[in-house]
Amino acid sequence: MREGRRFAAGLGAVVICLAGLPGCATMRNNAPSPDLQPCSDAFIATRDGWQLGMRHIRPAVPDPNKLPVVLCHGLGLNATFWTITDNHLPAQLAARGYEVFLFDFRGSGNSSKVGRVGQINARLRQTPFLEVGEGRWTVDDIVHYDVPAVLDYVKQETGSDRVNWVGHSLGGMLMFPYLEQSPDAGRVASFVGMGSTITIANTPARDMLRANRGLRVLARALSPGRLGRPLMYVRFPGLDRIDQFYYTSENVDKQTVARFYGYTLEDTGRSALKQLDPYLEFGHFVSADRKTDYAVLLSSVTTPTLMIAGEADSMSDIPSTEQTYNALGSPDKLLMRFGKRDGQVADYGHCDLVWSRYAPQEIFPPLIDWLDRHQPIASPQELPSPQRR
Repeated sequence: MREGRRFAAGLGAVVICLAGLPGCATMRNNAPSPDLQPCSDAFIATRDGWQLGMRHIRPAVPDPNKLPVVLCHGLGLNATFWTITDNHLPAQLAARGYEVFLFDFRGSGNSSKVGRVGQINARLRQTPFLEVGEGRWTVDDIVHYDVPAVLDYVKQETGSDRVNWVGHSLGGMLMFPYLEQSPDAGRVASFVGMGSTITIANTPARDMLRANRGLRVLARALSPGRLGRPLMYVRFPGLDRIDQFYYTSENVDKQTVARFYGYTLEDTGRSALKQLDPYLEFGHFVSADRKTDYAVLLSSVTTPTLMIAGEADSMSDIPSTEQTYNALGSPDKLLMRFGKRDGQVADYGHCDLVWSRYAPQEIFPPLIDWLDRHQPIASPQELPSPQRR
């Protein structure tokens, strides 16, 4: 009870703090580096009336034998998720000759509805209040509309009809429904899921379920993402209970945590959270209308797949990752685990897989090596390695 009162008092202080700060959108758009700003190299239209921000990171020496890489962030975050650390994954991919594309899916960054609603939301984005229509979009909408729009844009920019898709958390989860159901699934030549599972081994996941439902209540009027922005400057009691879902404090630099709250945290979308409810309660990721169980369709996925799991990940734990991995129908699949028992310096949590100070040396190189072995033209020594776990 006392912890709850301290948390509420801290939240009230955050709201007061927000009132005295410059507009949220202005602050992010004026960040000192493109790595901290919303994607704005281009804005692409989806078939259902959204504009998505895109960023294109070009290699100094492009490798014509390598397909472009699309990086997809998770729910409640934006694409700066990939670039708030030094020596980040997009930079390492570009250094190895890949064209890299990051995008802010609907409800994040500067992505917005077109027309009058978008104009209204541009103003609301400067305030702690929720944007119009923020609670209506689902994960299925991202799968059916955002993913095809991104693939079309990459083809327009590079001429390549196929890509390598690397997703973290929901950014990887949503690829399973796409590969299972889309007639264009072949446009994803290889898939890397980092902390991405669509089954849960031990259900219900009570802590995450409570957090999920609490966020939905908070997001009825206020913007959780913008409420969190002052946390880049101040901390209050009880915040560590939220942080533990995202990262392991001993693995992630304080500067990264500050940037996370200031530049990366976004609203989650109430309908998207509602779609995750049965996943957290019963262990299977299903469609928003609950008519399609994506978990039972995993055997239909034949795309070469790499799954990356952290030993300390509480959101996509090892048993759940193994369960999803074993159900995949792909004859070319590999599971990489990262933690002390696997020979690494630290046990990796959920966002540690990308944010940890050790990730540039321990996770990114083997990930890129796997991608290299799965490009259309690979030298004999780069042919796919035997499957191992």
